[in-house]
Amino acid sequence: MSKVSAKQQNVRITNQNLIIDTIRRHDNATRSELSKLLKLSVPSVCTNVDQLVEFGIVRETEDDSTGVGRKASRLRLNTRYGYIISIDLSNPCITVALSDLKPEVISEVKFDLEQFETEQLFGLLQEKIDELLSINELDASRLLVISISVPGRVNNEAGIVQCGSYLQELGYVDFRTPLEEKFGAKVQLQKDINAAVIGEISFGAAQGKDNAVFVSADVGVGLGIVLNGKLHSGSSHAAGEIEGYVMNTSGSAPEAGGEKPRLQQWTSVKALVDAVQADIEAGIPCSINGKADFNTIIQATQAGDELCIKHVRQAARAIAVFVANMLYLLDLETVVLGGGFVTLGPEYTDTVRAEVQRLRPGTTANIVNTGLKTKAVLLGGLSIGLENIFRDLLKE
Repeated sequence: MSKVSAKQQNVRITNQNLIIDTIRRHDNATRSELSKLLKLSVPSVCTNVDQLVEFGIVRETEDDSTGVGRKASRLRLNTRYGYIISIDLSNPCITVALSDLKPEVISEVKFDLEQFETEQLFGLLQEKIDELLSINELDASRLLVISISVPGRVNNEAGIVQCGSYLQELGYVDFRTPLEEKFGAKVQLQKDINAAVIGEISFGAAQGKDNAVFVSADVGVGLGIVLNGKLHSGSSHAAGEIEGYVMNTSGSAPEAGGEKPRLQQWTSVKALVDAVQADIEAGIPCSINGKADFNTIIQATQAGDELCIKHVRQAARAIAVFVANMLYLLDLETVVLGGGFVTLGPEYTDTVRAEVQRLRPGTTANIVNTGLKTKAVLLGGLSIGLENIFRDLLKE
């Protein structure tokens, strides 16, 4: 009996999630429209909708457009049923946003992390969440989930992150306990690059795709992977850490035991700045006066500086080698290019596309620039948080 009950519960949760998602995407729907769109029987739709209305997740109103006769009930998501906090920790300028269940960002705050200490970080996060709740006159009980996107190896089950990138010196951090104890809301953790690919699939350049990746080149390089509609995190939460990808730049087979350069040595902010600066110091003409940095390289590249363009294209070709090999392996629908390197413009993005086509002729994968730009991680965190809210609510 318990197996039958569990199976029935799973079917109910699946159908109700489909109903909620359909109403949300279409803004509203009738029971009859849901039956046709989802290919579910009218009685099944009615039973599930009635439960969602009872929960308060869905509201129904009369449809004034039906003319004479009995008016159909039009169903809408109760977007203010509860709220989500999404935290983007992908870079030192941290964003904390409050969203309803549409999901639509109601307000957000940003702050710079100057001291890399765990206590200071949590103090600031708690302060900013309190600030958002206060501004919008919301009690903490209305908060359903806090979704945190952070660089590093993320174990969401344990609530522990082995921090990476600029947070690496923090080591292993329990992000769950302090925030759950303070606010009483569930804390959902995910790697920042995984949030980015979910953001692009939910709202950006990869909408509706079941097999897509987000390739980020910035301070480091990273990869968010969705296969068959599901995030792929790997057996030790390390999938997508492509900075160690081996580059055979010599064009010949690697020698036994010989060290080969890694992708991050070719495509990262530091690698690009160091390469440009070395040529400037060697006396090669460049429009940059003084010491090069990433912002001056962006400006010079966009202005047509030959030295900067040369190095940007080299970085792009290195990324393209990785992307081409990945396409041979995974046969993806979409590759989204993101991170700070996209701001270098066509010299980077167009070179990646051209080189991938050269290395993997006839590829059908769509290689596109991020549609969400700097918002990909934040919005991906909202999407992941929203999915968890409905799944957990419907289990109760």
